[in-house]
Amino acid sequence: MKENVRKSIRKKEFILKRMQFLYFLKDIILLAIGAYIISFGTNMFLLPYKMTTGGASGIATIMYYIANIPMGVTILIVNLPLFLFAIIKLGKVFTIKTIISTVLLSVFLEVFKYDQIIAKNSVDLLIACIFGGLICGIGLSLTFKAGASSGGSDLLAQLIYKLTSVQSLSQVLLAIELVIISAVIVVFQDLNIGLYSIISMFISTKVIDIVFEGVNNTKVATIITKKTDAVVEPILTELKRGATITNSIGAHTGEENTTITCIITRSQIAKLKQIIRENDSNAILYIYTVNEAIGKGFKNIE
Repeated sequence: MKENVRKSIRKKEFILKRMQFLYFLKDIILLAIGAYIISFGTNMFLLPYKMTTGGASGIATIMYYIANIPMGVTILIVNLPLFLFAIIKLGKVFTIKTIISTVLLSVFLEVFKYDQIIAKNSVDLLIACIFGGLICGIGLSLTFKAGASSGGSDLLAQLIYKLTSVQSLSQVLLAIELVIISAVIVVFQDLNIGLYSIISMFISTKVIDIVFEGVNNTKVATIITKKTDAVVEPILTELKRGATITNSIGAHTGEENTTITCIITRSQIAKLKQIIRENDSNAILYIYTVNEAIGKGFKNIE
């Protein structure tokens, strides 16, 4: 009897490990596709015209033109110190995926060049900034879906959010991006490049909203589970979000469950799914969009 129980446990553990590996493999494929798409949008439409969507690519664009340093090299150098802090504060899995994403992006930026196509086809600045933002937004959305970051300002903003008392991740990210765009304007002494870069960054952000999870950023997640503590604890500590716990009874089974409700942002959805998958794969999770969230961690009431 005991031997059968042991075999059953070993079988379940094997199935769980296999599923985790397949999920990780799927995420790596998404990261590779996303990194290539970002490199294509950057090399084809943004870099030739000194434009950027912000982040480490903005710094890399500046260094490329003033010191002839390859973009991929600059992106890696900028992100190295961030990786060291991220692995402590943001978790190993997230950081490993982000490192993979950043390395792939750096390699693709140097391997896949489109100089001959660009030389033969002059593109209007407005068209370049629109399509650059659109394509990079699609690539970034795949990166976020894989539960990673593109590095640079995204990673820095999350670290600042974790290490300080600031309540809005989006405001931190916006401040960093504005500093980088301002640096582009100052270095290249061209206001048009900066303004077009802002348009490209705006388009990229909106594409992420639409492709990744919809138009709105704030989501309400409801989880029905029997493993309350295992699910709630990482929501509080890893997502830094509050939660409301309600005892509930299944109408069909008559079994007692716990219903957990929490308000999260778009970028936290992938992490929440990972938490559910690792702590209670039998839980029911449904997510819906709200028009506005007011309170601590979101907008201040006006």
